[in-house]
Amino acid sequence: MLIRNLHFFIFSFSLMVLANSFQFANAGANDPNRYALPNNKVDIPICEKEALLLHPGTINQLREYRQNGVFVLQIEITPHSGPDVSVLCDSKTGKIIQTENKQ
Repeated sequence: MLIRNLHFFIFSFSLMVLANSFQFANAGANDPNRYALPNNKVDIPICEKEALLLHPGTINQLREYRQNGVFVLQIEITPHSGPDVSVLCDSKTGKIIQTENKQ
C-alpha cells in the first residue's frame, strides 16, 4: 500500500510540474513585442550610433550604470585611428554627455 501511494504521489507531482512548465513556456507566445527591448534599454542603439558617429571604429564594451539618478551608458570604442575612447551617453535621451581618450 505504501509503494502504491508513493507511486501515485510521484506521478501527481510530475504531472503538476509538467503542466506548470508548459504554462510558463507558452506565456508570451502570442505577444508581438516579446522580443522588444525593455523601456530602459530602448535608447542603447541610439547611443551606440551617436558614439560611432563621433568616433568611427569598433565598440569593445558597453556598460550601463546609474549616475546622479540617471542611467548612463559607457561605450568603449577602438577608433580606426588613434587611442581608445570612452563615451558616456544618457540612456533616456540618447545624447552624448562626455568623451575621453583612454591611455
